[in-house]
Amino acid sequence: MKKFTMVLALMAVAPAFAAYNTSSTDGYYTSGATRANTTKTTTTTRKNGGYNNTIQNNFYYSQPKSSSYEVMPRQNTQRTSYSSRYDNVKYDTRYDDRGYDSGYTVREKQVTTRTYTTQERKYFLAHPFFQPLKGKFGSVTDVSYAANDFRFEMLNGTVIGLNPYDDSANISGPLDPIVTGKSESTQFLVKEDVSIGITDTLAVIGMLQYDRTKITLKDWSEPDVGKNTYTSQGLHLFGIGLQNRFVDNDDWIAMIAGYFQHQKDTANTFIGELKVGYKVDRTTIYGLGRGGYSYLTDGDIYGSYVEDNGDYMMLSYKTDVKDVVYVEGGLGMFAVLNKYFTLNGELLYGYYDWHDQLSIKGALGIQPGDMFALNIYGSMAVYDSAKNKTNKYMSYDVNPTAYPVDADNNPVYTNSQALYTTGDYRIKDYNEWKVGVQAILYF
Repeated sequence: MKKFTMVLALMAVAPAFAAYNTSSTDGYYTSGATRANTTKTTTTTRKNGGYNNTIQNNFYYSQPKSSSYEVMPRQNTQRTSYSSRYDNVKYDTRYDDRGYDSGYTVREKQVTTRTYTTQERKYFLAHPFFQPLKGKFGSVTDVSYAANDFRFEMLNGTVIGLNPYDDSANISGPLDPIVTGKSESTQFLVKEDVSIGITDTLAVIGMLQYDRTKITLKDWSEPDVGKNTYTSQGLHLFGIGLQNRFVDNDDWIAMIAGYFQHQKDTANTFIGELKVGYKVDRTTIYGLGRGGYSYLTDGDIYGSYVEDNGDYMMLSYKTDVKDVVYVEGGLGMFAVLNKYFTLNGELLYGYYDWHDQLSIKGALGIQPGDMFALNIYGSMAVYDSAKNKTNKYMSYDVNPTAYPVDADNNPVYTNSQALYTTGDYRIKDYNEWKVGVQAILYF
């Protein structure tokens, strides 16, 4: 790994290199899983002709009245039945060869033909209040790609030589010039949520997540540094929870949920969620609130971290902590466009322990049948308070090749086999986005 020297007003400080975010409070860690939940969206369509379709309580009905959003013709069936009544009576008079009346009565059987329309029902799986009914199973497989990046400035530093026999004083001061760089994090994620309906209103859900996260520190103002990258991958999250859709009538729908998640080598997290929706024609307008509490299981600092051959560096978000809290709330709207397509949009504002963020999310649902749907979504941050925040960085260098100098430009700590540097860095900007697709099964 390449090293570089940061020039202090009093001396040159030793190395710094890439950072990898191991915390559950990174933008796409703290925002919580996009689940495509569903259950009852409402309503009756406007009439337009001799028959109509109805979307009521999240079910699609084709009935003998037409709708402006009907996308398939009626499936008409004819059935012929024969009545046991003989309603039409005729009398035919005839005479035999002796002149007697030998007429007879003819009764005609009535024939009735009935035409009816087969009724069809569809459960919209991309609905944000989705959960399986009693004895049913739901599966949401979420495949996504997320990224965030920020530019930063390293403002100052204090260097400590880790040699017990060296009594040199610690050297510190502002960086001159300020060292700048850019941190980029990307994550490929596959998350599986499986839910089982205990009753029509209560479901248990289990979750498992594989992710591959890579962070790159690059665009350094020091020309000899180049790019440094660190990658981590594996099954990193396991969880279980309960969902309860405790209100569901013609006008209102509401759900409360609670989850426990274990993030490997990072944190144990408890999450609570409440959604309340109002049904207007084919649209559900809803508000949501979500909160999380994480107990850090590995250290008391969280932030972006990278290591390589014993060296490490962290761009911390917070230090001396064991608990991380986040709270978010917002508004959403779910609309049924027709029998096959739905739209969903959300606006969220969240407090994520060390920064605030305003984000938007949009999703297109495609459901060709009763048991399968795709939900294609994207989200991005439109505001983040991380910009201009000043936090702490830490760097540990084993077998250094560059040493700090004193006021007379003489190298110090030259007999130390490790140097530890800490100081302040400032975030110049912060960007975050995510795209993904959810494959939803219901059976």
